[in-house]
Amino acid sequence: MIAKNRVMILDAAYDEESLKDAVEAVFREFPLDMEGKTVLVKPNILAGEPPEKGVTTHPMLVKAVVDKLKAQGAKVMVGDNPGVFGYGRSEKAAETARISGAVGDAFVHLGQSPVKTSLPSQDVPCVMISNEVLTADLVINLPKLKTHGLTFYTGAVKNTFGYVVGGDKMRVHSQAVTPKRFSQALVDIFSVRPPDLTIMDAVVAMEGNGPHHGSLRNVGKILASNNAVSLDAVAVTMIGGNPRSILHLDIAAEKGLGAIDLDQISLNTEIVPIPDFKMPVTFIPGVMGMILNRFLSKWINCLPQIQEDKCKQCGLCVKHCPTKAMTMAKKSYPKADKNVCINCYCCQEMCPEDAIVLKGRTLNFIRGSSR
Repeated sequence: MIAKNRVMILDAAYDEESLKDAVEAVFREFPLDMEGKTVLVKPNILAGEPPEKGVTTHPMLVKAVVDKLKAQGAKVMVGDNPGVFGYGRSEKAAETARISGAVGDAFVHLGQSPVKTSLPSQDVPCVMISNEVLTADLVINLPKLKTHGLTFYTGAVKNTFGYVVGGDKMRVHSQAVTPKRFSQALVDIFSVRPPDLTIMDAVVAMEGNGPHHGSLRNVGKILASNNAVSLDAVAVTMIGGNPRSILHLDIAAEKGLGAIDLDQISLNTEIVPIPDFKMPVTFIPGVMGMILNRFLSKWINCLPQIQEDKCKQCGLCVKHCPTKAMTMAKKSYPKADKNVCINCYCCQEMCPEDAIVLKGRTLNFIRGSSR
């Protein structure tokens, strides 16, 4: 019998044989009955970026998983609902990320058949979820190891936010307006359909100001588990963090969705922390950060600011700001209203030019004093 909180850490590289070997090892450890089953493979396709940018799950890993599933008789679907930068553009985003080309006719547009789904949430009582998520016999989650301005870390649980169709992502942000409330909504969405298996692309991770414009870091690992929450706990530990400092993991653990304390997680090998892994500028490390990140972030968080030398005045940040805090007058640059901004950092996440930076004197002072 497989331990519920079992996590594998495997060496891997972006080549066909290495990924095939890793995927074979994962399915030996976590066998699934796939003959004749409909399987949804859910990679991270945040935006239309090529694989060398490290923004999306690498297409070679997606292909290795799809090939394995088809060889075992599964009917495979591959798809995602991209972030705000990719609303209504999932085919184009998947094409640019080379994922649709890697999986051929297995690629599907997840946004075509949304289903109104109730959530046990006061902030977000319902959300539109892709029908394929709800009807697939099995869901296999293929996240990317990255940092995130709002949630600090994005991985297995956060990747299921892609269950949500189109503009409903903006609505979730606008209704769950603090990091804690958004994290609660995120866990509620995850709990609609916890993945049956998660295989994380940590061959190349993203550190710093992810999930779109951070710096790439060679890690050389694949992580896998039948429990996405426990996998995230191991990944956070690998990057030098405390899983309890990640709000949505703490909430998921309290709800009984997975263990995040390492003494409750079964591992195939020792965790080797990645030295000096950089977290987002929005994250405060240490014991002080455990309190401030959780309770006071609304008052100390960074305000998005425009780098005019990079901004192309495309208006995407204005168009997709959940609370309309970002405005742009004619022939001027975008500007965030600090009284309306909820610090979700969707604008920074989706800016194609990396023209939005996060600055805040109070937060920067506290961060410096906590080191």
